Amino acid sequence: MKFGGEESVVVFDLETTGLSRKSDITQWPAFDGTTVFNEYVSPREVISPKSSEITGLTFDFSCDQMYHHGKPVKSRDIQIVLLEFIEFISKKKKPILFGHNIASFDIPILMNKLRQHSLLSEFMLHIYGCIDTIKLARRKFKTKDIGNHKQQTLVTKLLGVEYDAHNACADVTSLFQLLAHFEYSEKDVFPFNSALLTDSYIPLIRASRITKLTARKLAHSGLCLKHLQLAFNRDSENGLKSILLEHGFNAKTVTCFTKHFTCTEE
Repeated sequence: MKFGGEESVVVFDLETTGLSRKSDITQWPAFDGTTVFNEYVSPREVISPKSSEITGLTFDFSCDQMYHHGKPVKSRDIQIVLLEFIEFISKKKKPILFGHNIASFDIPILMNKLRQHSLLSEFMLHIYGCIDTIKLARRKFKTKDIGNHKQQTLVTKLLGVEYDAHNACADVTSLFQLLAHFEYSEKDVFPFNSALLTDSYIPLIRASRITKLTARKLAHSGLCLKHLQLAFNRDSENGLKSILLEHGFNAKTVTCFTKHFTCTEE
């Protein structure tokens, strides 16, 4: 991937019913520098007391009504909101999704919902890639200098303002402003489905053929195990060498996969 300057920045955040990757989405804001996308989502499970305390969101299933800090707000079904977000990003040129800690939390949750509603393939057609801003913050600022890498801390330290953390709209607009304090390049972009790509390597991780770190690096390069299997089937070790070296992996990684596919054939 090479940046050409025409990529669109879309910052997003999710509020959820809990901390599990299977949690329901309760609020979904995004910001592209001009337009705010913000939807409340009717959950299908109870919002945990801790999540309600943090987000101010509650939901009364008896009357299908969501409340934000006690005030009624309009919430909609997750499938409708998924389709609306797809429409939102489809109007942008090469949109890159930015978010704080999205690789380990927001993206897995969003991916689960997209798969449940058979919309993952459609979503992937419109996304150019993702960048996790917590990685950018950790690379640029040392903990001893800034305290921690939480978004609220970064906003206070770098922008000199206080804001309502976990007010999802404030989260995305303030994070958009923080991007001016970070440096990022093509190397920071990873595929939206990198978690699925990583999972394809679980058999090799369990067999101690590759490490979890190597699996994540392969996934962030857009490669899953089937890609490497196809390269091996076409031209044995030379096929693996061609695709792996092109993506920056060394000869040791080529040897690991050559041994794995050779043993599988036998």
